[in-house]
Amino acid sequence: MKSFHNYGKARRGSCLEDGCAHAEDHQRWTRRDFLAGLGLTAGGSLMVGATPVTALGHSSLLGQLHHASSDRILVIIQLFGGNDGLNTIVPKEDDRYYNVRPTLAIPKQATLPLTSELGLHPAMLAVRDLYQSGEMAIVQSVGYKDASLSHFRGTDVWLSGSDSDTYLNTGWTGRQLEMAYPNFDVQPTSYPPAVQIGGLGTLLFTGSQRDMGISVTNPALFSRLANSGKYYDEQQVPATPFGEEMAYVRRVANDTFRYGRAIQGASSVGINHVQYPGQNYLAQNLAIVARLIKGGLGSHIYHVGIGGFDTHGSQGGINGVHATLLTRLSEAVEAFLRDIAAGGRRDDVLVMTFSEFGRRVEQNGSSGTDHGTAAPLFLFGPGTIGGLYGNTPSLTDLDNNGNLKYETDFKAIYSTVLQHWFGFSLSASAAVLGHSYDPLALVRDPSDVLVTDRSRTVLPESFVLDQNYPNPFNPTTTIPYVMRQQGPVRLDVFDVAGRHVRMLLDTVVPAGAHTVAFDGSGLASGVYHYRLRTPEGVLSRQMALVR
Repeated sequence: MKSFHNYGKARRGSCLEDGCAHAEDHQRWTRRDFLAGLGLTAGGSLMVGATPVTALGHSSLLGQLHHASSDRILVIIQLFGGNDGLNTIVPKEDDRYYNVRPTLAIPKQATLPLTSELGLHPAMLAVRDLYQSGEMAIVQSVGYKDASLSHFRGTDVWLSGSDSDTYLNTGWTGRQLEMAYPNFDVQPTSYPPAVQIGGLGTLLFTGSQRDMGISVTNPALFSRLANSGKYYDEQQVPATPFGEEMAYVRRVANDTFRYGRAIQGASSVGINHVQYPGQNYLAQNLAIVARLIKGGLGSHIYHVGIGGFDTHGSQGGINGVHATLLTRLSEAVEAFLRDIAAGGRRDDVLVMTFSEFGRRVEQNGSSGTDHGTAAPLFLFGPGTIGGLYGNTPSLTDLDNNGNLKYETDFKAIYSTVLQHWFGFSLSASAAVLGHSYDPLALVRDPSDVLVTDRSRTVLPESFVLDQNYPNPFNPTTTIPYVMRQQGPVRLDVFDVAGRHVRMLLDTVVPAGAHTVAFDGSGLASGVYHYRLRTPEGVLSRQMALVR
């Protein structure tokens, strides 16, 4: 068989044939996970059953959610190892795909139809109904400039929300830990605003000064915590002086853990209403998340993961390692969303996946794929504007290293979640991410979200954006808005993929009611979004052009 292992090598260590360099890359990656699991990198983690759970402190992001009394929750699923995007969203009409993947390519007739050109891996059958009902969004070719092909660095970039040439030791949701609550040590909240479940490490929520979690490796912890609110057993110790000292240390540790009672209360109230698939670690973790959410824990962000996506060898096509992983992901997400719906929290939860990178276009000599760049990202739940976003990745127009070119910067998706899901203003989102990114049209009904700035969370009293009329329209419509006082206004139109279509207004306007005409001549039929931006915040609505 022809070896494709040398194809587009961009970094020593990203391919199997790099030998010691590749092993060293994995050693660094796994060493970090090992240290994080022991609580030796930044803070520590708690165990729920055999599952580590890290309860972390406040960031400015989480502080705003707390003060807003928001019910909205983000569940982040990390696909460890680098998911093969081309075998997940299959370019079923591209001959090159089949030519360069002679044993790995998914046969056209086996894919689950998405469009005339693309199909979903058949292993994701469990979420097909979500896609068809508009509760699953697929963003193609997500990545970033000068992508790293190292697991260690690639993971850090995604978790920190940084550029490839910027090295941060804080996470994108924990960038400003302790800033919102400088007196947190003396005035803590009773619940953890953010929770990690599984041995994932704590970078995502790490702040500049502290993490608020501790680490215990005890397989009986979840039931113990649910029953007593404590995670160390103070009774089962040896009847010796050493045992007495051990009981004392455990008692002190139990007393200093802030969130024991909150987790106990949520665990005792929240129950799972559905049967989760067995032999599925991700499903077990999501079952815990569902139980805590339905039990009213109050946390706004959960982070879980599933490993095994580093498929250098024996990856498989319809069947095999990769297919098994996609099955577990799909079945776990589907069960989780059903469970959340059964508990009355259906509209409050948004699920987002990410992986540190994708895989190369061509298969290697070990019937697998080596480290690549861009890959698809998924959003699940009623809060999404379901569908397929972005262009089909080109297998011929590659970057200088022979890898897929990214189209959507992952930080733009983070910005979308911050602004459209959690209601952050553009400036507040930029403060978290370090740059300003216009949100994409991925989240449903953004106009229903609170508008915020860095210091407050309020409904916009200073301006109103009304529904356009007529709607649907062809080809012209009128967009009304109201300004309570004079100020600068910008009004833009975006297509459903988040691409900027037209700027309708960018000026200072007086107080009062105003209208702006929009002529959609030359545009294709479809859903478009118009967004009004003022110094007080941003509001957005959608409209439909029907030819």
